[in-house]
Amino acid sequence: MRIAHVLTYISADGAFGGPLAVLSEQTSELARRGHRVEVFAGWDGVAAFAPEGVVAHLFPARQAVPGAGFSGLIAPGLRRALQRRRDDFDVIHVHLARDLVTLPVAHAFRRGRGPRLFLQPHGMVKPDARLRARVFDRWVRPVLRGATGTFALTDTDAGRLRAVEPQVRILDLPNGVSVPPAVERAVDGRPEVLFLARLQPRKRVLLFADAAHRLLRAGVDADFVIVGPDEGDLPALQERIATAGSGDRVRYEGSVPPGAGRDRMARADVYVLPSFSEPFPMSVLEALSVGTPTVISETCHIADRLGDAVAVFAEPATGDDPERAAVALADAIGRLLADPSARRALSARGRRAIEEGFSIARIGDLLDGYYAGGASAGERRPADSD
Repeated sequence: MRIAHVLTYISADGAFGGPLAVLSEQTSELARRGHRVEVFAGWDGVAAFAPEGVVAHLFPARQAVPGAGFSGLIAPGLRRALQRRRDDFDVIHVHLARDLVTLPVAHAFRRGRGPRLFLQPHGMVKPDARLRARVFDRWVRPVLRGATGTFALTDTDAGRLRAVEPQVRILDLPNGVSVPPAVERAVDGRPEVLFLARLQPRKRVLLFADAAHRLLRAGVDADFVIVGPDEGDLPALQERIATAGSGDRVRYEGSVPPGAGRDRMARADVYVLPSFSEPFPMSVLEALSVGTPTVISETCHIADRLGDAVAVFAEPATGDDPERAAVALADAIGRLLADPSARRALSARGRRAIEEGFSIARIGDLLDGYYAGGASAGERRPADSD
């Protein structure tokens, strides 16, 4: 099949996060299966992007709406380039967000002859009362109605998509990753606890820093390292680190380029993603795939599906008690740091969970079926989410 994937933005600091990781895994797997795969994306003009077997068309992006973040980006020429090649593709797979890059593409392909349109919103399209979202949703709703299918990560994600547009055709598609060969993990020396995510409120890097300082004050001998592009929380993080006086035991290392996150996780002894109500974090799957013991919040939408493959810290469902959450997170991290055998067992269970339930090969099978015309058979009806 001839397949085009469309993404909002690719940058050297990996700021667009999970959707880029998902696209990279999916397109590489599809190319490996013999499909002709091309990527059309906004670009910072710097990032290298070349998944094996995939042709990339990168269009310099710029901010058209100051202060609007990714929503205000445009990538001049991208939509026209894809429309000119409408007859070259069987499938257009848009990694959809409320933005000015992907929405115009989805709108252009939502009806009429030509390739089948599939949308993948990555949990980003959900009810939102803010004015900007309401304006975007005048485009989002007809796009959801007109697509061949829209991929949902979880039951919660499916329900939120239906709340935006009741006539959306939902198809189940979890995230998945490749599984590299296992390596022996060293347990000598001072352990490293890693936070790797965007520095923005939802990811809760400040909660990670608070838990780290609690453990250091309690005498725990470990390094706590923070990696990721800043999206507003870096000044507060730096102030908190300076105030705590922990020296370089809690430190910020900047960001890593796209595709380098998994290698960075493999060097850590524990990976922590304290995000509140995270839909389906690719970083967690990547950490588990390389055998790094992982700690997440019980509010993560896949905590139950991962079961004993991860360590989970408890907190109020409202997420409004940061003090209690910091205590619980510190306790979960501390138990792993104190017990190398528990870390080894968690490492093995994590890799097994990916191999058995979240492998990119499984995702490739699903995409093959949906693309080939199996969308109606895979469609989830509203009653299916009960």
